Amino acid sequence: MIKLQDILKEAKQVGIIYHYTTFEAGLKILQSNQLKSGEAADSTKSKPVFAISFTRDKRFHDNHVVDFTSSSFGRTPQLRFTIDGNKLSNKFKVQPYSQGGVFDKGKKSFEAEERVISDKTFTIPLFDYLISIDVLFEYKEPKDGDWEAEFDYEEYAPLRAEIIEFAQDKNLPINLIINKNGDPWPDKVKDSLIQKILNWFKTK
Repeated sequence: MIKLQDILKEAKQVGIIYHYTTFEAGLKILQSNQLKSGEAADSTKSKPVFAISFTRDKRFHDNHVVDFTSSSFGRTPQLRFTIDGNKLSNKFKVQPYSQGGVFDKGKKSFEAEERVISDKTFTIPLFDYLISIDVLFEYKEPKDGDWEAEFDYEEYAPLRAEIIEFAQDKNLPINLIINKNGDPWPDKVKDSLIQKILNWFKTK
C-alpha cells in the first residue's frame, strides 16, 4: 500500500537552484565533477554538520560574496552552476536554511539558502544535476597604466578561458553572458578564424 507520505516525498518540487563560486574553485569542481561539502556555520563538536549550499536567488552575485577560506571578507562570485533541484532531491534531501542575524528574511543581506547536509563529509556528482555553467565576469585586456585591471586580467582571464575550453571539450552547456535579471543569454563562444576555415572544409 502506498502511503500519502511516500507520495508527497516523491512529488517534492525544489525547482532550479544555484551554486556560486570563484573561477579557481569552479575549475577544480569541474575537473573533479564533485561538489564537496564543508563544515557548516551551525556545526558543533557534539553535532557536526557538513553542507553544500545553494540558493534560489539568480541575482545572488549582485550583493553577496563566497569563499571565506581564502579571505575573511569573502570573494566576488565569478561562476555559477545552475542545478536541477528536482532531480537532486531524488537522491539528496534539500532543505531551506537561514543563518539569521543580518542574513535573516527581510534584511538587505538576506540569503535564500538551500542546502544538502550530513553529519559526515560527502560529495555530489555535479554533472548528474547540472543544467548549465554560467560565467559571470569577462576580463578584457586593460589599457596601459590600469594596474588593478591588469592584475585581474592576468589572474582571472586564463582561468575563465580554461573553464570555457573544458566545458566545450566535455560538451557541457555554458553561458557567457548573464543579464541584469540574472538570466543567461545564448552561448557567445565564437570559433577562431582557423576553426571557421576547418569547419568550412568539413562541409565540402
